[in-house]
Amino acid sequence: MRYFASLLLLLTLSTVAQQHSFQQASVRFLFDWPQGYPWQSYTIDVQSDGKVHFSGIPHADETNDTDPYPIDFAMSGTNLRHAFELAQKLNYFQGDYDSHLKHIAQTGKKTLQYQSPLVHGSTSYNFSQNADIQDLTKLFEAIAMTIDYGRKLAFQYRFDRLGMDQRMKELVDLQASGGVQELQVIAPILHKIADDPNVMNIPRQNAQLLLHAIGQDDGTVLHPESP
Repeated sequence: MRYFASLLLLLTLSTVAQQHSFQQASVRFLFDWPQGYPWQSYTIDVQSDGKVHFSGIPHADETNDTDPYPIDFAMSGTNLRHAFELAQKLNYFQGDYDSHLKHIAQTGKKTLQYQSPLVHGSTSYNFSQNADIQDLTKLFEAIAMTIDYGRKLAFQYRFDRLGMDQRMKELVDLQASGGVQELQVIAPILHKIADDPNVMNIPRQNAQLLLHAIGQDDGTVLHPESP
């Protein structure tokens, strides 16, 4: 009887160990500010295998849509490694990284969280003087900006194609300055714009330029419209 009890205990411990070994580590970024634009709040949850879940509440804009906006995607290897390396460098967010400086403008409550079978950490801040916190914040804010542009471009593609020109120019400028990241998330709407002959050439060219930047263009060259 003792033999079977011991065997059962070993099997149980082995199962628990296997479950822990399969658990993903994750880095999570949360933003919350009712006056925030373009998002009032959002969460970006990054798993160590690269799977990402985004969920945000947009600020009221021309789309007149403030419903929750969720999307899942796979993060690029470069940004995935960078996020987890910074989490490790920052002691898995176990500390106070807020500047606590007076007269700092409110830019929303930001929270970074790390979770794994062995380590849990969380830190919240409005503004941090730590360069690594700033770097990680910039990355997540740039991802949120990308998703917002994809959401708005999808709306304009259906209802406001003339207004799409300016937004595409803004997106190209943001891509050049690093203000957007993970453009593959919005590749489907960029392909629609680039491939649609009923869309004006300039936004089509800009969509093609962005697709080329992420290696998803088809090699087609669009020529400028004749004057």
